[in-house]
Amino acid sequence: MKKPKLIWRIFPFFLLVIIVSLSLEAWYFTNHSRQFYLENAEKELIIRARLIQRNLADVLAQGRVRELDTLCRQLGESIQTRITIVMPSGEVVADSFARVKPMDNHKNRPEIQAALQGERGMSVRYSRTLDENMMYIALPVSEPRGVTAVIRAAVSVSAIEKDIRKMRNNLFIFLAFTVLAAAAASLYVVRRIVQPLETITRGAQAFARGNLTKPLALPDTRELSDLVRAMNQMAQDLDDRIQDSLNRQKELEAVHSSMQEGVIAVGNQERIITINDAAAGIFHFSPSELKNRNILEVARNFALQNFIQKALSTHEPMEEDISIQRDGDHIFNIHSSALWDAREQRMGTLIIFHDITRTRRLERMHKDFAANVSHELKTPLTTIKGFIETLLQMRTDAQDDAAEFLQIIEKNVNRMIELINDLLALARLERLEGTGIQFAQNHLSTLIQGAVNTCSAMAQKKQIQIRMDCPDDLTAMVDPILMEQAIVNLVENAVKYSPDNKPVDITVRDTGGWVDITITDSGNGIAKEHLPKIFNRFYRVDKGRSRQEGGTGLGLAIVKHIVQYHNGRITVSSVKGKGTTFHIRMPSRA
Repeated sequence: MKKPKLIWRIFPFFLLVIIVSLSLEAWYFTNHSRQFYLENAEKELIIRARLIQRNLADVLAQGRVRELDTLCRQLGESIQTRITIVMPSGEVVADSFARVKPMDNHKNRPEIQAALQGERGMSVRYSRTLDENMMYIALPVSEPRGVTAVIRAAVSVSAIEKDIRKMRNNLFIFLAFTVLAAAAASLYVVRRIVQPLETITRGAQAFARGNLTKPLALPDTRELSDLVRAMNQMAQDLDDRIQDSLNRQKELEAVHSSMQEGVIAVGNQERIITINDAAAGIFHFSPSELKNRNILEVARNFALQNFIQKALSTHEPMEEDISIQRDGDHIFNIHSSALWDAREQRMGTLIIFHDITRTRRLERMHKDFAANVSHELKTPLTTIKGFIETLLQMRTDAQDDAAEFLQIIEKNVNRMIELINDLLALARLERLEGTGIQFAQNHLSTLIQGAVNTCSAMAQKKQIQIRMDCPDDLTAMVDPILMEQAIVNLVENAVKYSPDNKPVDITVRDTGGWVDITITDSGNGIAKEHLPKIFNRFYRVDKGRSRQEGGTGLGLAIVKHIVQYHNGRITVSSVKGKGTTFHIRMPSRA
């Protein structure tokens, strides 16, 4: 429904106030004037009645009743007043304007009754004799013996009312002109008030249409001027913010379109908010075709659809490698993060596609190469080791020097065999990823005790006590061979790098769905700068000592792969000179 203008809300109210105010004043003035005229007429009539009373008092005292009628007519004509003489019985004996014989008895008239009681009587009423409204004043004619007659003077109030009506008509005409003039003045004033508001409204509508560069003119009044200044400042600030937002949007679009990684912003309703060229190319579409479409219609890949639905249902970042068919199998590392609006409300998810097909191929080639080389090297090394052992068994006393050389050769061959065995173990672990092998529920105390027994000979040489704290009933879904190998590698490292007579502690705890395994030694510790790299292949903190101790540099890399194979995580903390702690956390159930 169309709403009325402000002028038609203010102007009728002003006009109504003016009309009501002037009407009340006119009504008050008219009534006051009528009352004023009647009071003056009453005073004047009282004076006339008293004059008549003096003139007729002697005639009434002498009993000359016949002369009263003539005398009343003469006096009535001279002072333009009706004069009536009424006896105590109510009989009219004289009247200046009418014959007395047909007149009714006047004893019941209110002014006559008051006069008969010795008081002045007054009354305004319609006279049937004269057929008009009259004002009556009655005065008693008194003697010692009582009231002998009543003299009544009367004048017509019709003339007064006629004058009052004339004055009222003139007043109404003046009132009409006054109302018109006041209405015109009110309309002018209201227009002066509303016109700047209409100008401000048109300016605000221009602001709403996006025209923020043209400021509004300042009105004459201070209040509206302050309002317009605030609106102009708001428009300027809004224009600056819009321009800044547009510049940022253009910069973001430039970066977005130039990215080699695919980027898709998906709303909470699974519809695509924005997508760049790289992401659209993955699905063989252009970005304009995909905007506002449902992502599940575009991503016709079950693993990708499942990843997107999980990403939309959680606030945490997610990452996964997914194979997508696009001119052959391509492997993408897909990362998701939640999108939030300015009010900190979830508006969707940002998904980034990074093509790692080449990287994965290179990794597989590297793994295959390492496995093949290790396998090829192991056979001749095993043969060399066998012949060295045979020669050592066949040596004589004259061949002691040759035997010493053979022992050196044997030591290095053994070290190469250990290295090759570790490389083969690492290659097997890498090939296990994604095979979906089911683990079994095993008691961790049994596995850890087996690892301790394997390392006990090395520990006894250095008089190191291996202390184990693990509940007997604690179980976890693990591969027993792999997990025991990981514990053995960590315990061997702890014993190898700990001083003599220093204990190694193994602690296992159930933390509600997770199992925490910590292995702590009291060795020299690891410097802070080495900690992020110690799980890398062939990385050594102290290269000279590691070679002397016989390490291959692959033990911790093998442990890391085993823990990851169990969907767990391994971390390390160390204080230089005080020792090192390895912490494994993995799920207790699949």
